[in-house]
Amino acid sequence: MTTAPPPPVAIIMRSRNRSLLLDRALRDVLGQTVTGWTLVVVNDGGNRDEVDPVVDRYRSQLGDRIQVIHHDTSLGMEAASNAGIRASDSEFIAIHDDDDEWHPAFLERTLAHLAQHDDAGVAVRTELVFERITSGRIEEVSREIFQPELQAVTLFDTLRHNRCVPISILYRRSVHEQIGYYDESLSVVGDWEFQLRLLQRHTLGFLGEEPLAYWNQRTEATGDLGNSVIIGDAEHKRLDKQVRENHLRDHVGQAGLGALLYQTAYQQREYDLLHDRHAYSDDLLRQILDANRQLSDRVQLLEEAVTDASLVSLLRRRYRRLKDRVLHR
Repeated sequence: MTTAPPPPVAIIMRSRNRSLLLDRALRDVLGQTVTGWTLVVVNDGGNRDEVDPVVDRYRSQLGDRIQVIHHDTSLGMEAASNAGIRASDSEFIAIHDDDDEWHPAFLERTLAHLAQHDDAGVAVRTELVFERITSGRIEEVSREIFQPELQAVTLFDTLRHNRCVPISILYRRSVHEQIGYYDESLSVVGDWEFQLRLLQRHTLGFLGEEPLAYWNQRTEATGDLGNSVIIGDAEHKRLDKQVRENHLRDHVGQAGLGALLYQTAYQQREYDLLHDRHAYSDDLLRQILDANRQLSDRVQLLEEAVTDASLVSLLRRRYRRLKDRVLHR
């Protein structure tokens, strides 16, 4: 008896106490034009009643393509991703959080790209969808393109900040064999840190024609219904610095401090020169403004003087005319 090969794509869906969003996400996956996938839902410390009844609702359509992992306590987003990846067996991986969505052709087009290119993965144009939850219903508020200037995913740009959110990427499982899994010590920014490691060795393709992924955000929501990038803004900033510090230490451990010491001193010198030029420009501008004010004051005095002289001249002319009339009567 031969064993059927695993589906080419493993979709990892992280969830916690968001049955309304999970329901939409399951329908979203079922709406893909490609059906060769397996779905792993990881309930990261949430109530099982928020997950199991929703999955059972679509059991007939999902069949044996779904498995559910329950964590009794929350282990974090990156641990949830790793658990789902390790529980699956596929050539490609996609992280589809329970509050995001795909274009129906997302898997079709990203798989087609990776079949024709050697990229480790491929990202797609993504649309930000702002929404709110009112009386148990999801209402769309507005939309805008995320990173509209993005034309390629590069390490150069990713060093500054994350250019691709999880919903927008499909990548090869083999990447994990080379660079490891997601960093479970990070409560947020784990996807960015993973991309930094990936882009040091590999390339990510980019499909930028039309949005194929939708990053849904609820700016007013809090708690489990909120977005970590919004409600965890302070934690994002803290861990962003930690990731940079860790990578800097690794670099210094291999290359030493020499080049960095020179670069920081050079940058400080250039900053000081720029500051001095800015201060000189400000001083020169103040002098020009003062001169303009003085000139304006003098012009005003001159105008007043001319006005007064004209009035005196007018009175003198009228006086002479009146005097002539009186004397010649």
